[in-house]
Amino acid sequence: MKTVSFCTLGCRVNQYETRALQELFVNNGYKAVPFGEICDVCIVNTCAVTEESQRKSAQMIRRALKCCNDVRVCGCFSQLCEKFDNIKRITGCFDKGSLQDFCVHNKTEKNYELLNIGFTNSDKLIGVSKTRAYLKIQDGCNGKCTYCIIPKLRGASRSRPAEDIIKEATRLVGLGYKEIILTGIETAAYNYMPIYKLIERVAAIEGLKRLRLGSLDPNVLNDSFIKTVVDTPKLMPHFHLSLQSGCSSVLKRMKRPYTAEKAKERILALRSAKPNVMLSADIICAFPQETEEEFKETAEYLKEIGFLHIHAFPYSKRPETEAAEMEGQIPEEEKRHRMSLFLDVCNEMKTNILKSKIGTETKILVEKLTGCVAHGHSDDFCETAVKTNRPVSVGDIIECRVTDVQDGKLICRLI
Repeated sequence: MKTVSFCTLGCRVNQYETRALQELFVNNGYKAVPFGEICDVCIVNTCAVTEESQRKSAQMIRRALKCCNDVRVCGCFSQLCEKFDNIKRITGCFDKGSLQDFCVHNKTEKNYELLNIGFTNSDKLIGVSKTRAYLKIQDGCNGKCTYCIIPKLRGASRSRPAEDIIKEATRLVGLGYKEIILTGIETAAYNYMPIYKLIERVAAIEGLKRLRLGSLDPNVLNDSFIKTVVDTPKLMPHFHLSLQSGCSSVLKRMKRPYTAEKAKERILALRSAKPNVMLSADIICAFPQETEEEFKETAEYLKEIGFLHIHAFPYSKRPETEAAEMEGQIPEEEKRHRMSLFLDVCNEMKTNILKSKIGTETKILVEKLTGCVAHGHSDDFCETAVKTNRPVSVGDIIECRVTDVQDGKLICRLI
């Protein structure tokens, strides 16, 4: 039996695509093996959102070439890796091609659509837990952000038909998945219907226990969306915002479609309607021309709102983007200094939020067991460790009381 291995870098969309590709190979007679083992085919699903992610992608391609003679590269970096010999590439996701050809035959240099593929059976897949599944609803982006190369690599925004999404979500629930995460390159750009209506339809699937969303533009937090959040118990009270900055002048240079004030207004409206909601955010530190005052403004903005987690990273020049040519590029040493200060703020915020939950009750989806400790996430996406005094299984949703905070995790006991 032929063997195939996979390496995935980057976003949830890549994780979804890797699982879908893994299933296609398995269904065509391949056995999935861990990345790094000698195999007949190796797929590296790459990322190019930052210079560091591009470096890691190149590193994984080189590693794959050492253990496989048939290396195939997909994802955003696939468009930028011409320097590598002896690889086959999915050169993007712009036109629908034959993934069957890609999986089974020796076809190269084609564009394959990774939007409308989904899972039918995960029993033979490796590294796949039946607790949580990503479901891709959209690909590409119509944004004109000055720092981002992804629209050039992924193409224009395009959405998956709602009926396909419902069909796949129903299948996933039938396979035993308890939680589904609707994701995309720009999740809120889903356009077959308003995103809140899609949420309502997926949440109505019998047997689904939890529903989450991928990263969201703050503009999605309109009154209709907020009403759906309040009226949909299966939609978990945690949202990750693609905020990027808490300073309006920086957001303007980024060409983001909102101001810091507008984002804050929508966040406060969400919090007013759903007081227990938890928020996370992406933030770019040391964007070109960012002054110390602008940096401090973002730090104060985040502290005022209070975020559970900040995915912060220093600005990284991307080729063929407007920001790469801007004057006022921040020196690397100053980037590191600001990131250090920023991480201190983020860690303090997270610690304070977690400590405020001591004594409260929560529900945990069990994702892993180590001895008598169950690991998972609360409904508002806090990482947890639960000391169990009775048998529990992966996939169970258990009621707990928070007793302590250790190493960024909630420590709980069963109720």
